[in-house]
Amino acid sequence: MGSAAFITGTPPRARRVRARALGCRVWELDGSARVDFDMGGGAVLLGHAHLVVEAAVADIPSDAEDAAADALSFLSPAAVCVRFTAEESQGLPAAIAAARKVTGRRRVLASAGGTPLADADDLAAVVVDPLGADPADLAHARSLADASGAVLIFDEGVSSFRVDEHGAQGLSGVIPDLCIHGTAIANGRPIGAVAGRPDLIAAIDEHDLAAPRPASLAAAAATLHVLADCPVAPQLRVLGAELQAEVGRIVESAGAERFFSLDGDPTLPAPLFAAPQLEGLWLKEMSSRGFIVVGPHAICAAHGEPEVAALIEAYAAIIPAMTAKGLLESLLRRLPEPFSA
Repeated sequence: MGSAAFITGTPPRARRVRARALGCRVWELDGSARVDFDMGGGAVLLGHAHLVVEAAVADIPSDAEDAAADALSFLSPAAVCVRFTAEESQGLPAAIAAARKVTGRRRVLASAGGTPLADADDLAAVVVDPLGADPADLAHARSLADASGAVLIFDEGVSSFRVDEHGAQGLSGVIPDLCIHGTAIANGRPIGAVAGRPDLIAAIDEHDLAAPRPASLAAAAATLHVLADCPVAPQLRVLGAELQAEVGRIVESAGAERFFSLDGDPTLPAPLFAAPQLEGLWLKEMSSRGFIVVGPHAICAAHGEPEVAALIEAYAAIIPAMTAKGLLESLLRRLPEPFSA
């Protein structure tokens, strides 16, 4: 791949007022439709305004929390017990506090993408974001936690039920002690969940988790039931792998490997650029072709072959044009030489 200067950060999302959204499309106030490949940062897993989810929110059942907990336990191997909260961001701090209480220790080791961890002294918890992680790295984190008596926590706010019908746990076979879930379990509505060992769930301070909204609980129960009946992860993986393969061929044919790559998990492939100017040009060109793209391409259950084919066609026009305009030469002269693996 290209250079160490690749830009991996996600640009801030601009707030826009839109008329309506359905499936994988969003209509602007002027009536124009766009194909959404952002999907609320990947949280809208089933598609905008999914009929089953919207019906559940319109008529909230009295047992929505129990139904959501049962559905999450069915899908997630780690979810022996479940506690819900109003916001995803509250889940991880509460889980870490519970781990410290149960172990009587303070230190926490964190890893993004399954980076190998070491140094287990006074260790209360090992926290891993498993998206894109090698199963061997997750197994190493599990071994480290077991050997030190620490709690293994997976932050599956992004990966849950996207990378596999049972989350990163199902994909890797590594079961954490606690698992954090977020808005994706409610198809984009605000919610968080901490799931895992009964003793750890019991140790969560009741003041650490604000009560979830009834509508979000209803949406979570409905979303999780849909995911159990019709797992979407295999569909997302096939579409994403096709997108990455075709874009890879376009990039290679255009000789653009040094300035662009579409990397990451196939269900959430991330465009990487050698310079922010290139990313800005790419965003402008994608927008002019009727796409909403902000950071990784969040493929959802409402996307199909036509939408992915249209995105590939846009890449086929944009990447060679950017290469041919001489823009690269002026930019790449200011970049470091490509590094060798």
